[in-house]
Amino acid sequence: MIFSVGGGKGGVGKSVFSISLGVALAKSGHHVVLADLDLGAANLHTYLGILRKTPTLADFIFKKVSSLEALLVDTPQKNLKLISGAEFVPVMANPAHWMKLKIIRHVKSLPADFIIIDLGAGVHFNVLDFFGISDRGIVITIPEPGAVMNAYGFIKGALFRRVQNVFRNHPEIGPIIETEARKKEGEGGFSLEWFSQKVEDVAPDMVPLITEIKGAFNPSLVINRVPEGQAHVLVRNLIALCSEKLGVSLDHCGNIPDSREISHYLLNIPKFLATREAQPFFSSMQKLAENLIQAPGISSRDTLSYADVTDEEVEEVVHFIESLDDAVFRGTSKNVWKLRMYFKPYKVVDFLINRGIKHRAFDRFVAG
Repeated sequence: MIFSVGGGKGGVGKSVFSISLGVALAKSGHHVVLADLDLGAANLHTYLGILRKTPTLADFIFKKVSSLEALLVDTPQKNLKLISGAEFVPVMANPAHWMKLKIIRHVKSLPADFIIIDLGAGVHFNVLDFFGISDRGIVITIPEPGAVMNAYGFIKGALFRRVQNVFRNHPEIGPIIETEARKKEGEGGFSLEWFSQKVEDVAPDMVPLITEIKGAFNPSLVINRVPEGQAHVLVRNLIALCSEKLGVSLDHCGNIPDSREISHYLLNIPKFLATREAQPFFSSMQKLAENLIQAPGISSRDTLSYADVTDEEVEEVVHFIESLDDAVFRGTSKNVWKLRMYFKPYKVVDFLINRGIKHRAFDRFVAG
C-alpha cells in the first residue's frame, strides 16, 4: 500500500509526519519504505539522523543503479528503510516525463508492506503526479489560516491534475481543460460541478466518468500541531470548502498534538518517538496509522494507468478500441471506455475480455 504525504505549504511538518507514520507502522511489525521525493529539498535523511553518504535518487536518475530497490538504506528503526533524495542536481527538481513515469513504476514495485512518499511543497505537476499514484493521499496542514488555504489549493490542484490526465486528449473536453490550466491563480473557477456542466454541453456521454473520478478521489486530512483538546474551526471550514467548491469529500483521519520537545530531536526523530515526552504525540500517530490502514482506499488496479504501465501501452489499447465495432460496446459508450484507459485501464481490459475481445497488449494488463 502506498501513502503519499503532501500539502500546499512548506513547514507544516510533512517530513516529520512521514517518518513518524513509518516508525508507527514499522513498530507494528510491517516492512516500510520511506521514499523522499521532495526533489527540490530532500531532508528525510537528516531527520532520521543519517548523516553519512548514502545512495540517493540521483544515482537512479543517472543510471548508476538499475532499480530503486538498490537505493534502500537502513534507518535507526527496525523494519524501516529509506530511499534518500539528498544529493540535489538541477534536473531532479523537474524530471522529464519519461523519468517521472519510470520512478513511479519502480516505487510501485518496491518490496514493502507500506511505502510512504514524502513530497515537496507546492502544486507543481511532478508533486501532483506523485501524489496521484498513491492508494491513499494524505494532506498535512496546521490550524492557521494561510496553511489551511494552501491545503485547499493543493487539493484543488490534485483534483484538476487527475481530471487533466484523463481528459486532455479528448477533442472537445481537452481544450476546456487547457484553457483552465492557463489561468492565473485566483482566476479559475474549477470544480467538479463546473466541469460537469461544461462536459454536459459538449460531450454528455462523458459525464458518468466524472462521477467515477469523484468517487476515486478521497484524500485524507491530517491536522498537525493542534493545541491540546482543541478542534479548530478552520478544519471544519476546509472540509466544507472542499465539499461545496470542489465536490470533494475529505476523510479527516485525525489530529497530531503540538509537541515543543520534538525541536530538540530534529537530527533523530525516531529517538524522540521513543522518549516519554513523545508519548502523546506518538499515541496520536499510532491511532492515525490505524485509521489510514482501515480507511477505504483505492484498489491498486484502479489507480492511474502510468503507475503500472507505459503511455505507449495505454495508447496501443486506445487505438485498438477505436478500431472495434460499436456493437462491442452495446449499452455503453466506446468513447467512455477509451478515456477510462487513462484512469482505470484494468477495468477496461477486463470489460473487453469479458466481451470476447482478444489482443496481445492485454497480457501486460492481466499480468499487472
